[in-house]
Amino acid sequence: MFAWLRSRPHLVLDDFHAVLAERSPRWYSACLRITRDAALAEDAVQDALLKAWDKRAHFRGEAELDTWIHRIAVNAAIDLVRRLRPQLLAEQDNDDQVCASTPDSEHQASAFAAGLDGALKALSELERCCFVLKHVEQWKLIEIAEEMKISQDSVKQALFRALRKLRGSLDVWRSET
Repeated sequence: MFAWLRSRPHLVLDDFHAVLAERSPRWYSACLRITRDAALAEDAVQDALLKAWDKRAHFRGEAELDTWIHRIAVNAAIDLVRRLRPQLLAEQDNDDQVCASTPDSEHQASAFAAGLDGALKALSELERCCFVLKHVEQWKLIEIAEEMKISQDSVKQALFRALRKLRGSLDVWRSET
């Protein structure tokens, strides 16, 4: 496919724009989860798109264009956070707002994280993949089905089973309100 795209350079821009228009919210969402800051996430996506465009000749076509750019965006977000970490830590120290973190709340958060990790590990591979792609990566059902090479109904069933299992495993953490 990529050889075909290279043979028609005027289509590369069209394909790039098509993927950009359809998938940029997904890249932004992934970067936002990493950076936890809207402006930094936008910067990471912009950096990723510039890198992807500049390096388009190196795209081997082993993965989808969307997947390639998604990986570049995630790496850009991680690099941005690493680069700004000392600055962000200094800003947090200078903030007048004090985090209401107590040993009890930290223990509770740690226990919940361990419970969630255990609950996710208890899912089958299909259930876990479908759950993460749908609820963490915000993929559409059709995209999950195409990626996993299964029907949309199978994706729905896997999501239903995953949610049922997670609710059961994490029931102790559910609020009674």
